[in-house]
Amino acid sequence: MKCSSASGALVTALVLSLPCGLVAQDTVQVRDSLQVQVETYVFGYALPPLEAGAVPVEMSLEEAIARALEVNLNVQSARLSPVIQDYALRVAQAAFATTVSGTYGYNNATSLSTSQLDGGNQTNTVRQTFNTSIAKPMPWYGGRFSVNFNNSRTQTDNSFATRNPSFSSQVNLSYTQPLLAGFKTDNQRAAVQTQTIQAQITDLQVLSQVEGIVGQVQEAYWALRAAIEQIEIQRRSLAEAEQLVEQNRIRLQLGRGTQYQVIQSQAQLASAQQALLNAEVQWRNREFAFKQLILGGATDPLLYETINPVDLPSVTPPSVDIQAAVATALDQRTDIRQQRQQQRISEVNLAVTRNGRLPDLNLTASYALQGVGGDLFDRSGLGGDPVLVQQGGYFDGLNSIADFEAPTWSLQLQASYPIGNTADEANLERARLQLRQQELALREQELAIVTQVTNSGLAVDNTFLQYQAAQRSREAAELNAAAEQVRFNVGAATNFELVAAQNQVTSARLAELQALIAHLNAAAAFERIQRVGS
Repeated sequence: MKCSSASGALVTALVLSLPCGLVAQDTVQVRDSLQVQVETYVFGYALPPLEAGAVPVEMSLEEAIARALEVNLNVQSARLSPVIQDYALRVAQAAFATTVSGTYGYNNATSLSTSQLDGGNQTNTVRQTFNTSIAKPMPWYGGRFSVNFNNSRTQTDNSFATRNPSFSSQVNLSYTQPLLAGFKTDNQRAAVQTQTIQAQITDLQVLSQVEGIVGQVQEAYWALRAAIEQIEIQRRSLAEAEQLVEQNRIRLQLGRGTQYQVIQSQAQLASAQQALLNAEVQWRNREFAFKQLILGGATDPLLYETINPVDLPSVTPPSVDIQAAVATALDQRTDIRQQRQQQRISEVNLAVTRNGRLPDLNLTASYALQGVGGDLFDRSGLGGDPVLVQQGGYFDGLNSIADFEAPTWSLQLQASYPIGNTADEANLERARLQLRQQELALREQELAIVTQVTNSGLAVDNTFLQYQAAQRSREAAELNAAAEQVRFNVGAATNFELVAAQNQVTSARLAELQALIAHLNAAAAFERIQRVGS
């Protein structure tokens, strides 16, 4: 093996560099030391600290993401936003809802005569009305359609009345169409357009939030894995410190060491114990941070379990196409798509403001049919006694309407224009400036995306190179520590030199671990930054 041969060559060189007396005295011991194999550290196989009898909950990254998407409280809250927005859209669409109304009226009037034509010295008239209407604003071209159906029943003791009681019915159809202002767009249609666009923005926001949670889960997952590995690294450092204390005690008993060397190694042991404690504290904090992302609440049983992230990282030389990634991000990233939708809203507002400057010119067309019914009387002379000529009722009027006996149609053109509409001019100019702001913001966002994606792509390459450098540094530190151990065994190295070499191994392993996690996060961030904003 490469590491073994390198270690053997290094140890041989060290033996040759020893004083002659030591070489003669410890030849056999040095020869045995040449067989020392360098113990390398492999990431991903450490277990979290467990109480006696406890079993960890093994969880892959895919399982963690699926659980977060199912139970994470922020995700659940975000998924309510499209539903809320849907109701906002319904409110805007309600402006075009059909309105049905009805009225009932009762009037009892007594009149005193002031003329021979009043039909009596005192007349009493009872009138009842039954009216219904249907109105419908049209969602296109600003038109409004209405249908009115009016009915009345009148009974009187007026001596001139020829129908008593009399029934009157009328059907009126009307359509009003704006020809200038309100023809292409108006506030109601703009509100529906805006809320429709806002619904798309809300969907993008939810997607961005969900992707953000997924990214947090990935980072927290590997951070937890790294915390567990850090405990294992510190445990190995503690074991080396304990072994050094034991070796120094044996040396002291054999008369080849001093009490000072024992004290030095005990100090190193205390430092290793503190480092292990700190690593365990950090592990607890990272595990709780990870659990916050995958728990459904304070009563989730997983809260009190110990999680063991079992996935092993896969590190391969990256192949980063920054130009293609930039093109993908400019086309698909949620923040740029939201910015484009905001620009559409500004365009809608500008169209409404521009249309509002036009004069009001409305064309109204109506068509009406009416009919009357009731008992028909004939009076001889003015105010004579009534003689029933024909019995009738309410349906006489309806039959007249059905037969189109008394149609009426009309057209009306109404125009108005405010003089000195400086407010409309100011609103139009403001809307134009707001649209210009949106265009500039869009261009600025595009530039920011290019910068972010480029930096993220470079970070993937850079962190991979740093990880490779950390690997080489760790391998060299392990070789150096093995050599120092051999030198210490034959009395050619001091406590200080051996402790320094062991600390260097621990630091190198931790640096390699941090470099690995940094590369994993950088690779995930590069993929994510092409879909969602940072």
